[in-house]
Amino acid sequence: MECYLGIDVSKGYADFMLLDTEKTKLEKVFQLDDNRAGHDTLKKLLEKLIDTHRISMLYCAVESTGGFENNWYSSLIGLSKAMKLKVARLNPSGVKQNIGAGLNRNVTDALSAYYIAEYLISHPEKVDYNEQSNSYASFRSINKHIKLLLKQQTQIINQLKMNLYSAFPEMVCYCKSSVPFWVLEVLSKYPTASALKNASVAKLCKINHLSLERAESLIKKAKTSVSSRSDDAEGFLVKSLARQIIEKQELVKEHKQYLAKHCKGEEVTLVESIKGIGTYSAAAIMVEIEDIKRFASPKKLVSYFGLHPELKESGDKKAIARMSKKGRSSMRNILYMCAQAAVIHDEHFKQIYHNQRSKGMGHKQAIGVIMQKMLRIIWGVLTHQKTYHSNIDKTNQDRKVVTVVDNNEKQELKVKRRYSPSTTDAPISNKQSKKRRVQIESQVEHVEQVRDHQNTPGVKI
Repeated sequence: MECYLGIDVSKGYADFMLLDTEKTKLEKVFQLDDNRAGHDTLKKLLEKLIDTHRISMLYCAVESTGGFENNWYSSLIGLSKAMKLKVARLNPSGVKQNIGAGLNRNVTDALSAYYIAEYLISHPEKVDYNEQSNSYASFRSINKHIKLLLKQQTQIINQLKMNLYSAFPEMVCYCKSSVPFWVLEVLSKYPTASALKNASVAKLCKINHLSLERAESLIKKAKTSVSSRSDDAEGFLVKSLARQIIEKQELVKEHKQYLAKHCKGEEVTLVESIKGIGTYSAAAIMVEIEDIKRFASPKKLVSYFGLHPELKESGDKKAIARMSKKGRSSMRNILYMCAQAAVIHDEHFKQIYHNQRSKGMGHKQAIGVIMQKMLRIIWGVLTHQKTYHSNIDKTNQDRKVVTVVDNNEKQELKVKRRYSPSTTDAPISNKQSKKRRVQIESQVEHVEQVRDHQNTPGVKI
């Protein structure tokens, strides 16, 4: 018979629960440590359980828990070569929603293992037992660290701006969107207004991108500054923050260069063939996608990274389509920068961008459309193993059937109201009542037009 093994992974250990197809517990929950002894014990136990319960196929699953599940997943993949078992890695949100649908409230490690096995039984169509590619695992860790460095850099920049407001407020005007490198160099040497007012223009001009005119202006502002703090403690903190930001920027640059240099392969080359996507971006995109075979269609790839339009309609509220922004934000951050470059350097993307702007979209909305288009093209080049050509995408667009939104809405309404005509005597809101009166009047007008044509001699309907 077929059985299901739910594995709830924690830091250093995991809980295991075995169920049959009727969701009956075949074994009491057991816990093993994530070490050599624990993995060897798991192998022996699985051999015993398969033999005792005469299991024809054992379906196992772990949740993605930020990396703690990797050792167990890898070990089970190795065991699947010699045993009758299949292994899957699950999205925790799917299991969580299934728990909520069952109105379960208690959560323990043992229950979590049960819920995972239960999910395998209830939703087999949503579980992928194909072995996932591990070629980007190490690079994925580097990319995660880049995101961590950027996050830390943002936090330090925010703190610097707050301290700068008291130590040298006249410098804040140069740091509105970001902190230029020359500002960081100045602050690392002259962290307060009182320290800068005594500096020489010649020394300031040695800093890159700092002209003579600006150097003189800074010294003048420092002499007339309204700063409220100029003590050594404030200067020490500002200088420390500036140096930390410089260090973070250098580390981010170093990590990106390493990823671009070493994360190579046919897939990365194919992605890089798309205009607007550079070497680092192509590597980072493949790190996020991992294996294109995970996505059966471009629609699923777009949905996975939250670039699909989310339509919300309820009662009298007007339906508004917006980018869902669900899934990993890191891919959207990468594609946003790539889309900005694509509309400049590629005529096909530029045309799509201007078409969207002509329809009334703002810049960021149109860029969102380009981001989704790029992700669909990425799916195409990776799936068909062909480099990017704009003519292929243009041909695919021409094949699509053009539909009119208004006609679709009318047709949808006609289908929904096929059992009952639209009337205004139902207990509906004023907004819905006005909408229905317009619909009724348009229907009456249409009937009268048809009747007039029928009564006109020589006119055939």
